[in-house]
Amino acid sequence: MSVVAEPTGAEGRAATGRPPLAAGRPVPLVVEGVSKQFGRAVALEGVDLCVAAGSIVGLVGPNGSGKTTLLRSAAGLVTVDSGSIRVAGEPVGSHAARSSTALVPDEPVGFDELTGTEFVALAQALWKADEQAPTRASALASAFGLEGRLVQRMGTLSRGLRRQVSAVAALSLGTSLVLVDEATATLDPEAVVVLDEALKACAARGAGVVLATQDLHFAGATCDEVVLLHRGAIIDRGSPLELRARHAAGSIEEVFLAALGDGSLRSRTRDAFRAL
Repeated sequence: MSVVAEPTGAEGRAATGRPPLAAGRPVPLVVEGVSKQFGRAVALEGVDLCVAAGSIVGLVGPNGSGKTTLLRSAAGLVTVDSGSIRVAGEPVGSHAARSSTALVPDEPVGFDELTGTEFVALAQALWKADEQAPTRASALASAFGLEGRLVQRMGTLSRGLRRQVSAVAALSLGTSLVLVDEATATLDPEAVVVLDEALKACAARGAGVVLATQDLHFAGATCDEVVLLHRGAIIDRGSPLELRARHAAGSIEEVFLAALGDGSLRSRTRDAFRAL
């Protein structure tokens, strides 16, 4: 198992934009020079990413920018064309790496005949989760207000509720790496608050968390580091504070538009609507 050494303390946070690593602890996720194409379409191009233990990293970008491909590659569901990925020090796709990874997908599908309780129990059995997993699942389900829903079959639940059950299952596993695709999609405001606190709790226990989101407010409020993707490449990265300062922006939305070279989009669109 490999360990990446980084600066520690305040110097480490300033240098990397991420919380420092615990001494001697495998890094939850290391992505080096990863590229991926689907036919002629470039999904990822030379992506480097290091997700430290205890940190939350947000992937932000337009549709088709490579966010989901990067998450699925880190989960071992997509084979990259070049570069390398290691999860908790192990090669991605290996049994050890898969056992260290939990994924909340954008669109939970399958297992429609299972109840929510059965789905969560199955995930814990497959991952051979520790004895605290049921306690974590119970706390998560209670926080999401799912107690009365877990007896229903997954196929009868709305997409938002299926995503909440999927989050309960994944976050209860206690893995080193937690991946969440389209983090707040279909969630109501209460569920967004619960997810925010749940991800922060995962990071507090030492997991590395990577989320892909179009919710720029959520990214700015939740993430220690925001990574801006465009056409498969990273075009900027840093803490929300660093990014706002770098682009003289008041919000992550303004940072996003500035990084894409379209900082005038809002005013230009407003002017166009005035002519209607």
